[in-house]
Amino acid sequence: MLSRCRISRCLVHSETFLGSSHLCFRRFRTGRPTRSHNSLDWPKSDFNDDPLRFSTHSSRSKFSGSIGLIPPTVTPDIRKLVESNAKNWAHLPHVLHRLERFGIPRARLPDLLSSFLADIREGILSSETKFDLNSTKSFPKSFLHGSSDPEKQRHLRTYVPQSTLDTITRLHRIADLSYPADLFPKARAMKRKFIMHVGPTNSGKTHMALRALAASSSGLYAGPLRLLAHEIWERLNKGQIVPLGMDPEAGSKPDTSISMDVANETGPRPTVRKVGHSKYARPCNLRTGEEFRIVADNAPLMSSTVEMASFDKTLDVAVVDEIQMIADPERGSAWTNAVLGLPAREIHLCGEETAVRIIQDILKDTGDELVVNRYERLTPLEIQESSLDGDLSRIQKGDCLVVFSRNGIFAVKSKVEEKTGLRCAVAYGRLPPEVRSEQAALFNDPQSGYDVIVASDAVGMGLNLKIKRVVFETLHKFDGQERRPLSISQIKQIAGRAGRYGLHGQPGGFVTTLYEEDIPTLRRALATPAPPLTCAILDPPGHWMEDVSQALLEVPSYISGIRPPFRAAVQVRLDQLSKFIDTHAKDLLLSDKLLFKNCPIQWTDPVALDTLAQILRLYTSTIRVDLDAVLSVAPLMNVLEHVEEMMPDRPKPHACKDALRHLEGLHKVLVLYLWLSFRNAMAFYDADTAFELKARVERALEWCLLQVSSHGRTEVGTGRAQSDKLDYRQRWKARVGGRDWVAGVAAAKTVAESTRQ
Repeated sequence: MLSRCRISRCLVHSETFLGSSHLCFRRFRTGRPTRSHNSLDWPKSDFNDDPLRFSTHSSRSKFSGSIGLIPPTVTPDIRKLVESNAKNWAHLPHVLHRLERFGIPRARLPDLLSSFLADIREGILSSETKFDLNSTKSFPKSFLHGSSDPEKQRHLRTYVPQSTLDTITRLHRIADLSYPADLFPKARAMKRKFIMHVGPTNSGKTHMALRALAASSSGLYAGPLRLLAHEIWERLNKGQIVPLGMDPEAGSKPDTSISMDVANETGPRPTVRKVGHSKYARPCNLRTGEEFRIVADNAPLMSSTVEMASFDKTLDVAVVDEIQMIADPERGSAWTNAVLGLPAREIHLCGEETAVRIIQDILKDTGDELVVNRYERLTPLEIQESSLDGDLSRIQKGDCLVVFSRNGIFAVKSKVEEKTGLRCAVAYGRLPPEVRSEQAALFNDPQSGYDVIVASDAVGMGLNLKIKRVVFETLHKFDGQERRPLSISQIKQIAGRAGRYGLHGQPGGFVTTLYEEDIPTLRRALATPAPPLTCAILDPPGHWMEDVSQALLEVPSYISGIRPPFRAAVQVRLDQLSKFIDTHAKDLLLSDKLLFKNCPIQWTDPVALDTLAQILRLYTSTIRVDLDAVLSVAPLMNVLEHVEEMMPDRPKPHACKDALRHLEGLHKVLVLYLWLSFRNAMAFYDADTAFELKARVERALEWCLLQVSSHGRTEVGTGRAQSDKLDYRQRWKARVGGRDWVAGVAAAKTVAESTRQ
């Protein structure tokens, strides 16, 4: 059957820790018999039927010595599994293909692999380890590490050319990341103090960190979402956060609208204030992936997303929020880099208890001081005795109904409004953060008429929601490949959103499920401590990738020598990304390829891919990328203009629902353009127009969401709290010819317009 399939995946499973990995290879229909691995000219192996019974005439292991393969904690049955499968793994096509692409001549692979297999027979797996076999990368990784050892190369020179060994050694030397902290020399030259603030949701764990930042002579806030970065930026500039060491003035209520996990303050002298005071105001700039707001050129403070944190300037205090995301497969490397590389004398890490052990392991190598402060939940959280038995009519005011699909959210919203007469706000991942914030404001405002919110797991982070009760529609979520149960941390984080500050009368919150069969799982999850994180994701910086550019972009996973507690970032869909970029843009510099590889798009969205293809074509052909030309690939602007034409009237709800998906796509295209403009302003010069369009799209999205309600209305923006506007620029000022001028995007736009004439 395999030989007749166009593409098939062969999986090798086990019931050990290797069982979570898949050894995959592909076969393509060729019309010819599949070539057997044995047809290759491999030297005969001394493996017997019993993989642990070695031949008595084998020579001494050429790979034995100080470098081993299996962690000391691995049990004998794991070692036996590896020994029994090593020969088969050595013949897998993807192993041979990777080694060959790393620069090792295919003709030399049989001799090298045969020697490596002989070492396994000699018992190399029993020696102490520096390698981890907990992945499908284990065989090529272990092989390359062993082959680069000078002592072992003396034995290999008898039948392997020196040029091949030099290739292996060069790759190993250039790619070595066994001590990733050394990538940040400025931080290594400092003695840093880390203060961890850990606790559950609604424990006030970020409160003291923000006050320390407000009191610093120079500082940085680095958070997971641009909305959180914007929130801190606004409050620091307005003087809503009282610096540590200063006595708070009377005359303000506590700021209960902040999304950060701050303390539950009462009385007339709160330290996080609803009304700011000029004596507490600190100039702070904002930097996110697609926006730069400059209050003052020499502002001592910066609020940013973690990915945009700067490592160039020595700081007094830095605050890194949601530190448990250090283990996130896609974004975790930004938190790892922050811990390793922020040049700050005092660094506050805020997040879950699960991150404590991994931070302790990292700081053992850096020699920095660590203090851990633990916090308890400020208000009680109670699991209700029973579920709603599938009856949506039992939804009440102040409820948050958690649903894990966009279509499901709108279906449940419609049913709740029909059965209860309550209006529902919505929040989900595809909505722009600004629109999610608007929906949260509608839910929080008792005068808005929105008494319920139907949301995805987006409620778990970055939104301040006055939720009385969390109701899980299900405890499973589709992750793009399969439907899987929520983790303990996910359940705790979402459930913990209930009862913040006791804003619904009596203090505390409640959590339950829509269906009774999920109640036991919910109880177990909330009663079980979340397991500690096992690794910190490491994705090497751009200059390191340039050094190994003659090899593959996936080389960190194989030969970088990354040691626990770090783990190489998984380059998801790397082949797809590389082929896409090479297809639509030839002869790009590696730095440009890495830029487009990392751009924030959904690689499964056809409109996003068409847009990026157009951007690549324009960039390679004319260098400057016109926004109108980018938007011409899909009728997205037509949808926006059609919605704006409908806004004075009252349309049918289904028309707005159809427009929502297109507007969400248009917003992501504009965010992509802005993201690129902050990294290459000369090429992506039309950022001002993109900002204007982005604001129009957000207004249209808000309006459409209001109309989708069964009790729709036409006014927009009533849920957003009105506040004094801060004065800021979106680019630096420079001195040229004795006068001030605005550099960056404006200059690039002027150059681009002049070339049209």
